[in-house]
Amino acid sequence: MKRIFKYLIMMVLASATMFYSCETMELEDLASPNSLSPDLADADLLLNNIQIAFLSAMQDMQYNGAALGRISYMGGRVYYSNFGSGTISNAWYQLYASIMPDIAAIEGLNGEENLLAFHLGMSKAMAAHIMMGIVDSVGDIPWTEANNPAEYPSPSVSDDADVYAAALAMLDEAQGYLDASGGGDDMYYGGDASKWTKYVNTLKMRAALTTGNYAAALAQTNVIETAADDLQFNYGSQELQPDTRHPWYGSDYTTSGANIYMSSWLMDLMDGETLDWYTTNVTDWTAGIDPVNDPRRRYYFYRQTWLTPGNNAMIKAFGAVYMWPFDWGGDSSNGETLQCSLQDQPFHLEFTADGDNSFGEGRWCSNFNGYWGRHHGNDEGTPPDNFTRTATGVYPSGGSFDNLDDIHDYDGLGSLGAIGATVGQVWQGNGGGGAGIWPIFLSSYVKFMKAEAALASGDAAGAAMYMEAGMNESITKVMGFSSVDAEADSSQFPTSGEVAAFVADVMAKFNAAPTSSGLDGFGWPVEKDKMDILGEQYFVAMYGGANDAWNFMRRTGHPRTVSRGLMDNNESGPFPRTGTYPSSEISANPNILQRQDNLTTVFWDSGTTVISN
Repeated sequence: MKRIFKYLIMMVLASATMFYSCETMELEDLASPNSLSPDLADADLLLNNIQIAFLSAMQDMQYNGAALGRISYMGGRVYYSNFGSGTISNAWYQLYASIMPDIAAIEGLNGEENLLAFHLGMSKAMAAHIMMGIVDSVGDIPWTEANNPAEYPSPSVSDDADVYAAALAMLDEAQGYLDASGGGDDMYYGGDASKWTKYVNTLKMRAALTTGNYAAALAQTNVIETAADDLQFNYGSQELQPDTRHPWYGSDYTTSGANIYMSSWLMDLMDGETLDWYTTNVTDWTAGIDPVNDPRRRYYFYRQTWLTPGNNAMIKAFGAVYMWPFDWGGDSSNGETLQCSLQDQPFHLEFTADGDNSFGEGRWCSNFNGYWGRHHGNDEGTPPDNFTRTATGVYPSGGSFDNLDDIHDYDGLGSLGAIGATVGQVWQGNGGGGAGIWPIFLSSYVKFMKAEAALASGDAAGAAMYMEAGMNESITKVMGFSSVDAEADSSQFPTSGEVAAFVADVMAKFNAAPTSSGLDGFGWPVEKDKMDILGEQYFVAMYGGANDAWNFMRRTGHPRTVSRGLMDNNESGPFPRTGTYPSSEISANPNILQRQDNLTTVFWDSGTTVISN
């Protein structure tokens, strides 16, 4: 079994969307009593297919949360177009056409001896997770009739609350199988049934939080508690036959440059306040102290340039530190590589956090200090910026650690061109070669989920405790990727003091923030409240995964501080409460009617307003 398992691991494509058929591998029919019987060998192949399909389904659903939460860049300007019939089409296919038939086949092979208990335990846990995720995304889905295709070839939808209940019952069933098993082999936990049990309990906690049962969420025990329990998929660095690299790495580290845009909001949140950089370095540059900023930023993002068109950077020149080009009255705009740097900002973003400020920089078009991404809802064409835009970093995709100095040494190099020449561009094979991870459920997520439950229950002190733990666990995990890039400059690694200062700064702001706050005339909070700050830090920790960001926004309406769309609400349409059904299902099944908007609410959605449209 282990030989077959290891072989199949090597056959997983970096995109994690390959489906391995039982017919593609011939198994030796050995007479040894230690060999697997053909039935059990078939079950191993089915299990590996389920695990690959699970990863593919999670990637599909995680895109939605990441895009709507501004954790990843969303390219289209109209929500109904972006979250229409393709919202969960791959996850839908994986659940109904791949995972559930394979589980049924394993059940048929299990026999009275229950020899496949581990297979069934972990498979049913993964299936339950996808079931709840699809309900979260589109509401009512086929379930009761879908399990009887002979009688119902075109199944009608079941009530979404009933499907959630069925998923929870499946989790109980999964736990029963895991309790009866002695473990086995798998791609995620190495066959450790106790870790799959923690995953099952974590999904129960997630369901309790999603449905507003905060007491049950807080009381749930034996969940994913530490990094050793994290559910993630580990990639390799092999480029060909097969390509085992992280899919983001395969897109960004090419001979033609980077192809993914990073979220301008997330980079802006993590690189600190421009005013703090200015005050700390320009007025007292000899102190050599960076302002408080997120210690994960050099791991998440790899800058290919020191200056983004239309924005500012820090340089040391003639014995002082300047904000360039602002201090010298210059202009870094470049319409060829960043057209918006020559354009006026959209009217609806003026006087908001997205718009230009007194320093002449605003994140609607570009970011400070060389961070080059795109704003939420920007659907403009692609300029020749593949070797200047910010690329995915060493976490989670196994790219490059960002070694670029934040204050650029004009005195030592003698020209701005020389400063630019010190920046390294992405290239195939750079950094960690793609040996990253795909996070699915991390211990830091669990801490933030409990922080939300505590805050929603009125326990601000408990929320602060869980939130601080979540931040520290996320930072520790991310900094563990320091060794993935052999060329990472250790002098740029965050120190323990810098990490402590960042966490202390965020926690001080959280503790001082009001429980709630009003909005100004432009629809922005007059000051961040506790849920805004908690939501921001939860979203930062979810980078690379982010399935539950969409749920968080619909449950809480927070964080209200994320970027507004590049187009105003009249053009983008309302914030999606759900997506729509896959077009392939609508075409094949006359018993499912397509929705004409994104306004349908899931059973647990109370309709809390999301002002961050």
